[in-house]
Amino acid sequence: MNEITVETRQTQTAIGNDRALFEFFQLSGRTLCHNQIYNHKDEKLGKLQDLMISLPSGTVLFAIMSNGGFLGVGERLLAIPWHTLTLDKERKCFVLPLSLERLKLAPSFDYHNWPDMNDVQWRREMNRYFGLGQVIRNN
Repeated sequence: MNEITVETRQTQTAIGNDRALFEFFQLSGRTLCHNQIYNHKDEKLGKLQDLMISLPSGTVLFAIMSNGGFLGVGERLLAIPWHTLTLDKERKCFVLPLSLERLKLAPSFDYHNWPDMNDVQWRREMNRYFGLGQVIRNN
């Protein structure tokens, strides 16, 4: 299986200087997948299962999160806009600012019935639900 390298950028403002410093780090797709996703109240929301990457740009658009079920039975999948997740490097997990109540109502799908992620209307709905308004990337 090939590993996918994802580049993440954090911006820090230099003290006494107006220019920004950039810290880059790469993580393989294999490293990112299967990490837990928690909310801002430290409640477990699910597990990162996969990444949806726009080609040829290589931009990560969605993280596929699994939620619920037992041993894969009854499990639902959610397409979380990538920019809504924060990587907690110390705890080795992701944080998504979403309540458990809102998670229960979130649009989802199953392993056998994936949405058309190239559909601009569907992408707009996902971004709107997860709090990104009209952000649509045509990468």
